[in-house]
Amino acid sequence: MEDMSFEILEEKINTILSKMDQLKVENHDLRQKNQKLQATVEEKEKKIALLKSESMNYSDMQNNIQSYKEKHDRIRSKVENLLQKLKEFEDTE
Repeated sequence: MEDMSFEILEEKINTILSKMDQLKVENHDLRQKNQKLQATVEEKEKKIALLKSESMNYSDMQNNIQSYKEKHDRIRSKVENLLQKLKEFEDTE
């Protein structure tokens, strides 16, 4: 009877050790996947930061373009106004 108990205990211990080996392999695989995913996340975060920076630059450029357009429109309006005054002056002579 004691021999039977030792055999059962030995089987259970061997089963536990086998399961531990499987878990170690699984843990190793999961750690590698985690490292790869972390590297991917870091790469994506760098790309996001770069895109945000580029977006801000484009926004600044759009603001500059809008400012130049407004200046251009004001100058055009002034020139048209001056031309109109010249024409009125010429018509009065």
